[in-house]
Amino acid sequence: MLGHRDGATLTALPWDRDPRWIIDWLTYHLASLPALDQVRGGDSRGYDDMPYYRVRPGHLLRSEDIGLARVDQADAAFAALERLGTAGSLRVQVGIPNALDLAIFAFGSMEAGCEWLPVVQAAVVDEVVGLVARWGDRLQLQLETPAVLVAYHLTPEPAWPVVTGRITAQVAEVLAAAPDTRWVLHLCYGDLEHVPVFTPTDLRSAVVFLNALVDVLAERGVPMPTVHLPIASGDSPPSTDPAFFDALRGLRPGVEIIAGVVAEDNPDETRQALKLTVDALGRPVAGVAAACGYGRRTEPAAAANLKLATQLATEWSAR
Repeated sequence: MLGHRDGATLTALPWDRDPRWIIDWLTYHLASLPALDQVRGGDSRGYDDMPYYRVRPGHLLRSEDIGLARVDQADAAFAALERLGTAGSLRVQVGIPNALDLAIFAFGSMEAGCEWLPVVQAAVVDEVVGLVARWGDRLQLQLETPAVLVAYHLTPEPAWPVVTGRITAQVAEVLAAAPDTRWVLHLCYGDLEHVPVFTPTDLRSAVVFLNALVDVLAERGVPMPTVHLPIASGDSPPSTDPAFFDALRGLRPGVEIIAGVVAEDNPDETRQALKLTVDALGRPVAGVAAACGYGRRTEPAAAANLKLATQLATEWSAR
């Protein structure tokens, strides 16, 4: 990131030991827990090839057993910054997989995931509190959740208000665990093996969710995070259909958007999609990024994506 940013501003340096997000946790950590039985194995090379578990009868699943060791990982990241000689000049961005996502992946379905969500939620909240207690304002936390948009995709639109109420409450509880910390809310469509769970046709569900989240957080006295909004997905280019972006005209003022439009193999579509995003929002974006991080890219592809993102940031900052 430092070697390829070419003068562009980074709000933080991202850090995650697992390039496939939570696959190591899902495959190795959960398999080691005495409280869990593996129901299905898998190499996680596709959404139908992922392991999942059940709680053994008579066993207690404790929140302290299922954490992701994010505090230890942050310690390693800050130690790396010291060695690079950049200590104190940049925040470290620690990814926080959303508890809803963890529960669904761990237990194999929405129903089973919701049953064990309180335990997983407690584990995530504890890690957030531990991170902030140790590193304070040197952190940027990124709450990462494909489950939000997938839930809307799988739900008939008349039932969206019910989904909205449940998911905004769950997400707000995690954000409220560190209300004074800089947060990014990373929405995406999934990117396992660089393939999304689904391909979006518009941004309506994201806007419905974000507008409701603004209200829920305001009731709690918690600031709205900056939002990574996925526009591209997988290895496909972003949409250049103006209708795809129409819903952004109804997004609440003041919600800062990082446009997840950057597709390194499609620079023309990327530029057009960014313009359509800004036009529909009626205000500048806070940043530009890939649709779902660099974990499923080769190093040259990640460098190419960052180069294009840097060019776009420079072009739009000069306007």
